[in-house]
Amino acid sequence: MSCYHLSRLMFDLKMNESVYRRALTDFESVMGEYDLSVDEKDALRSGDPRKLRQLGVHGMLCLYIKRLNPEFRDNIYWAQK
Repeated sequence: MSCYHLSRLMFDLKMNESVYRRALTDFESVMGEYDLSVDEKDALRSGDPRKLRQLGVHGMLCLYIKRLNPEFRDNIYWAQK
């Protein structure tokens, strides 16, 4: 597994506004830029932070998958870096 690449993608969703904006419109393309396994891509598509944690991503980074969910997107928490 490529836990580094999965964690890197989650970090980029947190810190890199360009990656985040592109992920909002074409997440499949963004995932293609990282060396991810099928299981990792499935976990990302599910949007479930618990699945990402099980794959080795740090618990705090896992939460940033929620930024892609419209229901959670405008939460002030995401503005904090």
